[in-house]
Amino acid sequence: MAKPKVVAIDHISLSVRNFKKSKEFYGKLLGFLGFSVFTRRKNYIGWSNKKTRVIIMPVLSKYKKIKHSKGMVGFHHYGFEMSSRKDVDAVYQFLLKNKYTILDPAGEYYGGPFYAVFFTDPDGLKLECMHYPK
Repeated sequence: MAKPKVVAIDHISLSVRNFKKSKEFYGKLLGFLGFSVFTRRKNYIGWSNKKTRVIIMPVLSKYKKIKHSKGMVGFHHYGFEMSSRKDVDAVYQFLLKNKYTILDPAGEYYGGPFYAVFFTDPDGLKLECMHYPK
């Protein structure tokens, strides 16, 4: 029997505490990154760049008071692969202009040539835009 082959990560779905605030954050960010809305309902919205999709929805009310902490069970971070260092720098400038929380500025990490910028969404979920020449 042939082994199945995964060709990509199709989507990530995120539960957010403040749906309105997160919808604005991801709408701006993902719009800048070339994504557009592919689905929208009262309690969720999703964006796609025809390779991957990002979906957000309100967190269940019983979990609303629990803040995310990197290292807990679940999501650690999500990395967007960029086509060049120049694209990473463009994202960095976008983050600065929009006053998004930047954890680590655009630069080389892990001894290079890995080049990235690290930042958070309104819930503290860590995101990254990175370029690694292959």
